[in-house]
Amino acid sequence: MSDTAVDKRSVISRTTFAVAGALAALLALFYLLDLQLYAETLSDAAYTAVYVYGIALQPLIAGIILWVAFSFAPGESVRRQWMLIGIAVTMFAIGDVIWMVLELFMGLDPYPSIADIFYSLEYVFFVAAVAFAVKAYSGLVKTRIPLVIGGVVGVVAVAIQYVALLRPYIWAADSGLDGLGVFVSTLYPVGDAIFMIAPAVTLALVIRQLGQGRFAWPWWFVAAGAVVFGLADSWYSYADWAGTGLTAAMDLGWLAANALFAVGALVARDVFKRT
Repeated sequence: MSDTAVDKRSVISRTTFAVAGALAALLALFYLLDLQLYAETLSDAAYTAVYVYGIALQPLIAGIILWVAFSFAPGESVRRQWMLIGIAVTMFAIGDVIWMVLELFMGLDPYPSIADIFYSLEYVFFVAAVAFAVKAYSGLVKTRIPLVIGGVVGVVAVAIQYVALLRPYIWAADSGLDGLGVFVSTLYPVGDAIFMIAPAVTLALVIRQLGQGRFAWPWWFVAAGAVVFGLADSWYSYADWAGTGLTAAMDLGWLAANALFAVGALVARDVFKRT
């Protein structure tokens, strides 16, 4: 069946709409509760409950993506792509769980810690997934220009990070960081630029050439999720170092990004199962 523009309602299943709606509701509830957490109006027990609730959403999201990946037959290229995205989100979820245990239950400073290893692994698996996706479409569309533009965007984003965050705060003589702290604190803003935003731009430019075809639908969610992740993570880093204050919207950003990946996976399941 050719990849032509069709009515989305005839392709997207009720299960996808239901799960996407449930995820949206769970994230909205977390945001409302998190606002109370930052307002410091919660009891110690309620604070712990909200904290654990927010962390628990990440494994749930990862599970949805992996469930979709396993629904594809072994050997299908799309299975590998979504498996990598699922593993990427799983790595982030593990990092969150470790962070929670260290901070909430052990009273330790979780930064930097072993959690950062798992957080950074999301970049690795996400970039691999995007690379396989772009390669899969290389015979249908032009990929060289999108790769160049994505690279330029990544370089510009790193330059912005340098001016706004790295030079005045992280690399400053009075930052108070040791070598490991400087490395980890540099990794995240630079990683957001190179391994999230740049691949998202490249992917968007590649799938844009597919027009209204349904095979592009899942990857729009992935591209959007990567941009949201990169912006949320960069915003968090800046607010933390500049002292402007952390917010519930920042906490929601990582969840929303990974939830967009999950919705993309569900859409991919519908699209590729109905071809």
